[in-house]
Amino acid sequence: MYNYCMLPFAGPDIEQAIRHTFTLTLLHNAYPMVLFLGIVVSISYALYKPSRGSILLFIGLTLLLLHFEYQKHIVSPLLLQTQVTLATETPRYKFIWLTEKFITKIIPFLLLAGGGSSTLVAALILRRNRQKTIL
Repeated sequence: MYNYCMLPFAGPDIEQAIRHTFTLTLLHNAYPMVLFLGIVVSISYALYKPSRGSILLFIGLTLLLLHFEYQKHIVSPLLLQTQVTLATETPRYKFIWLTEKFITKIIPFLLLAGGGSSTLVAALILRRNRQKTIL
């Protein structure tokens, strides 16, 4: 029986661990990778053929990527840092609650709504422009 080892210097267990690490990294980062690819394509298209639609598509995809990264990596350290910074001798619970809601709910909603609406409007503009060129 022949062993099909892709890495001749490593054993099958190391090769399997590397393959699993690579696969899980791709699965974990699939959404931002697709968004980044869309950003690169949209900025290339905007440089090739500048229009409102291509710029809006770039802005929308960038906001969606920022929303994803904000939710995944930024919100908890930012919330903790803000709460430590705003701590006083007499705690203002309403103000703390308000800043927590702003950081955890309002900013992500604005990023998602802005990115989604920009992408949708860009798709409608690009579709309308394409239909004009066909007719």
